[in-house]
Amino acid sequence: MITDDDLQHLDAATTLFETVLGRDNLDGARPSLCPGWSTRDVVNHVLGGAIRYAHYFTGADPAEIAWTRTAEIAGDDPIGTHRRLAAVLRGEFDAHRDDGIVLPHPIRAVDAPTLLVMRVQELVLHTWDIAAATDPDVVLEASLCRFLLDRGEPVRTILRSADALDPATTPADDSLTAQVLAAWGRG
Repeated sequence: MITDDDLQHLDAATTLFETVLGRDNLDGARPSLCPGWSTRDVVNHVLGGAIRYAHYFTGADPAEIAWTRTAEIAGDDPIGTHRRLAAVLRGEFDAHRDDGIVLPHPIRAVDAPTLLVMRVQELVLHTWDIAAATDPDVVLEASLCRFLLDRGEPVRTILRSADALDPATTPADDSLTAQVLAAWGRG
């Protein structure tokens, strides 16, 4: 079951990601902290994630939208695109909050609450990947960090089982940001 609290965390993560879209961070030549990806590559990947995740609710084959992992999606209005795609995806989470739907994620089938945590971690960590490329002292929102630390272990296990996430590291300090980054192998 997806709770109101879960949806509030999704909304907060969505807003957080929008903050990096409002900055001058989308230069295709500016590297992000995702190795080999520019900040624009990361933005397009996250925007494509909203398309992919909404598509999973249809039950259709995830391979049909694999193109969204690397396509140019941001266009000339990345904030508008983000808002539109995020609203569609949030509508899916809200519509399926109590129905026990199982979704065809390409790594493994997941329920809607697990997919919601995946989306929150995608938004939060990729916000950090973009923002920390120019400001290494970026501090992530405490409530989002707590949410990811409390609910993220199953997601990390799923991602690590597919070699889609680096091993956990030792936190650089005792801050919530450092704990999240370490848990997701970004330390």
